Amino acid sequence: MADSKTQTYEGMFLFAQSAASDLVGAADHVKGILTKSGAELISLKKWEERRLAYEIGKQKRGVYLLAYFNCDPLRMKDIERDCNLSEDVLRVMCTRADHLTAEEIQAQDAQQELADEAALRKEEPAGADA
Repeated sequence: MADSKTQTYEGMFLFAQSAASDLVGAADHVKGILTKSGAELISLKKWEERRLAYEIGKQKRGVYLLAYFNCDPLRMKDIERDCNLSEDVLRVMCTRADHLTAEEIQAQDAQQELADEAALRKEEPAGADA
């Protein structure tokens, strides 16, 4: 019944470069926004860290998280509003993911790799880059 109204969406969430040191926190933030709006998370992964084409809120670099989720189309406004009100999310773009099969979306899931990378970043000494 309620499931028949849901659609599959692809969401790209942009966080400031400082989120790279707390990837689990950024992932939990995305999960919280989606859960609050009644969306069901299918997969989540860190897409990339890169230099931005232009500064956004004095940020020159950013971390992108890619999420696939099922949601009622009427609740998409809630997700976008929560992202716009969030101080952590710099930008968000959500589109329908009709072009992907369920298997392709499930194959994108990299939550464990995200947690592993976050653990490795915490273990690195602060001066390791120098």
